[in-house]
Amino acid sequence: MEKKLFTWIGLFIFGGLLLQVFIQLETKYYMEALISIAAGAIIYTGLIILSRKNRNAWLLSTGVLAGAAIVMIFLSPHLFAH
Repeated sequence: MEKKLFTWIGLFIFGGLLLQVFIQLETKYYMEALISIAAGAIIYTGLIILSRKNRNAWLLSTGVLAGAAIVMIFLSPHLFAH
């Protein structure tokens, strides 16, 4: 049950992102957006597989990913300043 639920959630999330790419972006930005979506989908799929095999490793990797995201929120203006 859990496997199918997360699979359907991922399909709706990444399907919606793909749809938005083609509706909203100019053609010169397609490749950048598609690479970002593919990277996110690979991470999402990896976390789904890891959650079924090793719950502790899944919890640790999700925590590290969340911590890195929070740190990047504050560091990105300094790292990517124009």
